[in-house]
Amino acid sequence: MDYKLLVLLICSYILAFSINMMPALKHPDLNLNVFNLFVSIILLIVLLIYTRKGNNKLKVFSIIGVISGVLIFTIKTFENSMFDHTFWDTIASIQYPFYLIFTTPLFGLNILFDLNYATYSLLLSLFYFLVFILAVNTKKNDSQNV
Repeated sequence: MDYKLLVLLICSYILAFSINMMPALKHPDLNLNVFNLFVSIILLIVLLIYTRKGNNKLKVFSIIGVISGVLIFTIKTFENSMFDHTFWDTIASIQYPFYLIFTTPLFGLNILFDLNYATYSLLLSLFYFLVFILAVNTKKNDSQNV
């Protein structure tokens, strides 16, 4: 069962990433549609179902997701407020891999919020924190039941 759920998680991640990649890169110029929302919801549901396993890799993934959302928001905020400093232009390139890995697959949900990418990434860090809490609590409950 673990193997099938892991394959489902990986497939839904790849599907959501591929469908949401162009709208995430071109937002707000390229509009989101219901299909982007649908694949993001599928990934969201599968990710929440996978938290029932309490996997350590999922915990690490979710913690990095929390850090990435905060990092993207912080860098974009400083980049906007201090646009004459080349330091922030240089450091801004750090945020893009995090954005692609953690924000892009769930970007279809932004049809509901219509936020800029930095604020949306910060919102997703709350979701990844929820995933971490659920994974920790599931593991704790399983160890108490044994």
